[in-house]
Amino acid sequence: MKQTIRARMLGIYDLFLATGAIWIGAQMVKSGSGIFAEEYPDSWASSLPFDSWVMPGVLAIFIFGLGNIIAAVFSFKKRHNSSWYASAIMGTVFLFSLIFQRIIIEETYIVTIPFLALSVIQLCLSGYVFFGYRKGNYLGPKNKIGRFS
Repeated sequence: MKQTIRARMLGIYDLFLATGAIWIGAQMVKSGSGIFAEEYPDSWASSLPFDSWVMPGVLAIFIFGLGNIIAAVFSFKKRHNSSWYASAIMGTVFLFSLIFQRIIIEETYIVTIPFLALSVIQLCLSGYVFFGYRKGNYLGPKNKIGRFS
């Protein structure tokens, strides 16, 4: 029962991240200036293969939006003993994308730190679900007294 709550909590968090990624990605695609107050920075154009906010928005929708929806579906399935895999992968992709953004662009923006925190939370929740399964699998069968052997 407790493990089901852990997996559902991870699934809800995955849906939260997916909703945010799709919403922000749609804003980036829809708006010529992106979700920020400025146009696409010239300094980024020389470092990245994009010249507008459209492609980063599409990537946010498909990679982070749909990826987290898939992770949530795995978390909500009845047999979800490996539900943490997809969420851990998405958290790792999110974390490394932020690290690479910092390395490539050589700038840190106001949203970088909160996004970094969101990725670490996703990885921690994935670990919480993983260790819950591991703990349950390694306890062994109950003996007649009700203790684990």
